[in-house]
Amino acid sequence: MHEIVMQKHPSAHVSLSRNVQNDLLKDVCQRPNIEACGLLLGSSDEQGNWQIEQVYPMHNIYTSPVYFEFSPEELLDAELAHPGEIVGVYHSHPTGLATASSTDRENMQRVNCEEDIPWVWLIISGPFNDVFQHKQNIKSSVTAYHHYKKLGLRQITVQFTEKNVAVPAVDSEPIG
Repeated sequence: MHEIVMQKHPSAHVSLSRNVQNDLLKDVCQRPNIEACGLLLGSSDEQGNWQIEQVYPMHNIYTSPVYFEFSPEELLDAELAHPGEIVGVYHSHPTGLATASSTDRENMQRVNCEEDIPWVWLIISGPFNDVFQHKQNIKSSVTAYHHYKKLGLRQITVQFTEKNVAVPAVDSEPIG
């Protein structure tokens, strides 16, 4: 299998605060052998940038290392609990694939273009072994995407900020 070279969007970016980075690290390390997944809560601006303020882990109903899906009921519960705050989705690739799979690309096109939902997509690539867990940093493992109607699928620049964002606790069960 060959890796697809993805063009970067010339200006769009997604910002991840220190607490978001830590929460993503914690989630993928707690579920190292399946695609950990969840929602990204925050805001987007008129320039098409995303500010992620909170991670909302979701159950992968397939408990698969190569595929993830949320239950419709759990997604609805999250949408009702956080109206207007869901700005993206994240999932992990525990096998180490550092780019969007064909299934990922199809889902991004469907959600962003056909359903007109302007989410950003984060992929955290593994493997989530002891070396990964000890580095306590996901910066080199995160890739972001968005599928634009006119430009097609583009990689989005990820900005890692050192500041923490004060957010209320999310009411969700621990994922395990």
